[in-house]
Amino acid sequence: MTKRYVQVQVTVQRAWDIDGYPDYFFDEKGQFYRFTARGDVKPLRRTVKRYTQGYTLKSRFYSLAQLRPLLRRHVPTSIDW
Repeated sequence: MTKRYVQVQVTVQRAWDIDGYPDYFFDEKGQFYRFTARGDVKPLRRTVKRYTQGYTLKSRFYSLAQLRPLLRRHVPTSIDW
């Protein structure tokens, strides 16, 4: 029996960029994503460390309070899909 994997293409609108992390972004619904080395969009989940909620960016944990000042509104350019 052969295992087969199906990859589904997901269309996501970037709404918020993160300063210093160009591959990570939030969409208009508040979902967190990152671009992989292959150019795919991968959804990431919110994590909890002890009692603090946050996200892991490049192996570093950021709480929601630490992440909020880094958010910038996404400005579409001609190279955006």
